[in-house]
Amino acid sequence: MTAVQPASRFSSVLVVLALIAVTLSAISPAPASAQESTQNIPTGPGLNWTMPETHMLFVNGTEGQDNPVNLNREYPYFTGEPLFRTFNLGTTTVIEVESEPAVETVVLSGEADVFVYSSLVSDTPSCLLESVVPGAGATSFTVWLDVGTTTVIDGEETDSQVMQDGWEQATEFHVNGTYNNVTLGEGDVVTLTIQVEHSCSSSQGRVYWDAYQSATRVVLRGEMLQPELEVSADANGLVRIEFTPISPWGGDDYSWQFIDIVGPLGGWEEARHLSTKPAEDSHVEHFEIPHGSRLVEANRTALVWISNATLQPGKYMVDSCFILTAGDFNEDCDSEDSDHIVAVYRFEVASQDNAIAGAGWFWLVSISTLIGYLGLRLKSGLMPWPTLVLLLVLALSSMAPAATLPSLEFGATRDDSSAPTFSLLQHPSTGQDAVSLNDLLSGHDAVVLGLFTSGSPNAEQQKRDFDNASERLGDSVAFAQIATGEGVQPTDLDYYADLLNGSWPLLIDESKGEVANQLPSGIADGVIIVDSAGFISTSSSGSMSDQRIVESVEKSMKGSDQSMLNIFYLLIPTLIALPLLILAFPRKRMDVPDTPLPPFAGVGGTVLAASIGFAIWSLPVALLSLVAGGIWSFIELVLVIWLAWQGLSLAIHSEVHEVNFIASEIHKRMPESYRKWRLKPDFTRDVLLGHWLAWLSWLAYPLMIPQGIGSVAAASLTGLVMSPVMLIFHCLVAGFVVLILRALASIGGPFSRLLGILGHDESPRLWGCLLIGMAVWWFVWLLIGPIGNALLT
Repeated sequence: MTAVQPASRFSSVLVVLALIAVTLSAISPAPASAQESTQNIPTGPGLNWTMPETHMLFVNGTEGQDNPVNLNREYPYFTGEPLFRTFNLGTTTVIEVESEPAVETVVLSGEADVFVYSSLVSDTPSCLLESVVPGAGATSFTVWLDVGTTTVIDGEETDSQVMQDGWEQATEFHVNGTYNNVTLGEGDVVTLTIQVEHSCSSSQGRVYWDAYQSATRVVLRGEMLQPELEVSADANGLVRIEFTPISPWGGDDYSWQFIDIVGPLGGWEEARHLSTKPAEDSHVEHFEIPHGSRLVEANRTALVWISNATLQPGKYMVDSCFILTAGDFNEDCDSEDSDHIVAVYRFEVASQDNAIAGAGWFWLVSISTLIGYLGLRLKSGLMPWPTLVLLLVLALSSMAPAATLPSLEFGATRDDSSAPTFSLLQHPSTGQDAVSLNDLLSGHDAVVLGLFTSGSPNAEQQKRDFDNASERLGDSVAFAQIATGEGVQPTDLDYYADLLNGSWPLLIDESKGEVANQLPSGIADGVIIVDSAGFISTSSSGSMSDQRIVESVEKSMKGSDQSMLNIFYLLIPTLIALPLLILAFPRKRMDVPDTPLPPFAGVGGTVLAASIGFAIWSLPVALLSLVAGGIWSFIELVLVIWLAWQGLSLAIHSEVHEVNFIASEIHKRMPESYRKWRLKPDFTRDVLLGHWLAWLSWLAYPLMIPQGIGSVAAASLTGLVMSPVMLIFHCLVAGFVVLILRALASIGGPFSRLLGILGHDESPRLWGCLLIGMAVWWFVWLLIGPIGNALLT
């Protein structure tokens, strides 16, 4: 049998030991530092505090006094000769001070330390020589420390030490104690008593305080500071930061702050305190001086900052450092032994698009409508393939006006609408009665509404802007402010109400901000200009300069930039009127009339007919806007039902009865020579084209007629006289647009006429079905949006 060599045996042992080591390393727990590092990686929204472990109170004095005044939280930065009290041989009480009464209640557990700094007066080594004799030459201090009604250090004596001379070489004396569940209640004080036992007969001693290098002080441990930090992004993407400094000694315990908004972040793991300046591409804004303040619960004061920048959807953090008066100002929040506060608030700005379905989904409705219509028509026989192509083009072209449809969303609003007819309570300082929008509009050309969240600095900015604007506008314009936000209370507004001093009504929104939610700003700071008919003319986030307020009010009296040129924009560049081009193909050649007619009779007849069709829709809308601006959402509901009825009539009978009736009545009153040359079907089709153009103008510009005509008429007597003329011009512009459509549709000559013949019956019917789809979409939007808001408010 072959013997095993020693070298081989040694190698085997090494292999076994290596395997054991690998196995143990694999199953052994990770180092504590690694585990801690993993635990500190943020995984979602939240707030992380880094608090100081110790809380100091310093013996404080005044120049010229030989006794300290009190214990306070202000870290001494003086580095020269400190204040002092001299003591002689024997036992002497040298310090007896107490803190200011606490304003908050805290319960503390931990350790207490007292540090005392002292030195000899003379520069002789006599005390050192005396120390050869036991009990002589040395100095010690006995300390009593009471926290509230609890004695934490009860006559503890420091070590006896032989001191050196001079304040530059002060000796540090120290005692320590422990405590558990000690209550420092409101009105309680911290009391410090220090007694010296000086055993050197040849030199006096001095105890020092109120200097950086010799700050006699008390050090407490425990959860003494309980600040609160809240961050939110409003409907406009503006960030609101609220910091409530809570300390047993009040908000003055916090001397300064550095706050940065950082983002968007690549992930939550990046949301940690930065020891250097944030990267430029991710640094949103920096704050120090508060923009404002507000009273919160327990009569505390919260400091408020509001960003200027609008945040896009994404992950963000507020990285903040709060400097404490009791902390060493020479150490910032990035120091390893910092005794200041670091807070990192992680939050996410969500997309405001909560739509059930966007307007882009209407392509599915269009295609489904086309397929359903073709399915029904094919039961009666096949259609020529050019007709199928024409219908497909019509369905696709309807996507242009459908793109203007609002997204389906619960609680939806839009900027181009009427203001909600609210009735809100006032702050008691401005009146006891509720104030409605109608009250504000009564006797005024416009209303300027300022919205602000409680404590927002924009409230005061709005006041300054409103004051300046009201001086220029006079009594013709009403001003009011609405405090909004969830759960806003009159007491939250007392400070601002005193500042406002009854200049205009200070209204309080419903408990969940229901009125603000119906305005363009949402529950956020903003300014809204409402014209004399009750329609929103201009809106702005935050505040609005007095110059812009004046310009916006003047603009609201002239139609709020609603222009008849918008009708041309339906054709170019928006192509919203593209479906009408398909419906405008001629069916026959236009021959020279047998009987001479006035020049431009053909062109003028088309313009006149289309103008009449536009007026059939716009005239009742203009009249209703004069008297029903406050319930405009319900008027729009009636208009939608009317549109659905016309679409149904067109789909079934290939005509709109009321429009055909009016066209027929007007046509038969035309000169006989014109009627023989321009037959009733052709005239009626031009009227219908103008009418459909009116509907498309409403889809694209919902307030073109209500504001451009109705608001102008309601603003002044001059506007009342001018508005009919303006309405006539709107109708004539619509007539010219239809004339352009007819000219474009006739460019193809025989080919255009062939398309007109092939689509004579089918195109209007499909167009009616498509209009029904648009009407249903708008009907649903009104019910779950503006009308739902109005009924539930």
